[in-house]
Amino acid sequence: MCSFCGKSHSEVKKLIAGPGVYICDNCIILSKNVLDRELELQNRKAHPKFTVPRPAEIKRKLDLHCVGQDHAKKTLAVAVHNHYKRIQQEQHVEPKEGSDEAPKPRQPH
Repeated sequence: MCSFCGKSHSEVKKLIAGPGVYICDNCIILSKNVLDRELELQNRKAHPKFTVPRPAEIKRKLDLHCVGQDHAKKTLAVAVHNHYKRIQQEQHVEPKEGSDEAPKPRQPH
């Protein structure tokens, strides 16, 4: 009998024995889901969401340090913005439902 939910061996697919305790496959799945949610929450707290500054904000910062070169600053601001958006997007790519393979990194052009 499962020490957690009380179901008998005949009511579950698998019953795993430990030292003085038993756990069924249903309780293992439930426990894993709880742990996954808690770890995801901890991970979010440890790595706060980074908001990518808009190109205009990046250019304003560049204006504080560089005189002239407006076209270069605009081009650089857009490139930096796109770079960080791409990195942020790649970090959130997850494998498709039912797929065992990890997401593949994007290939450079």
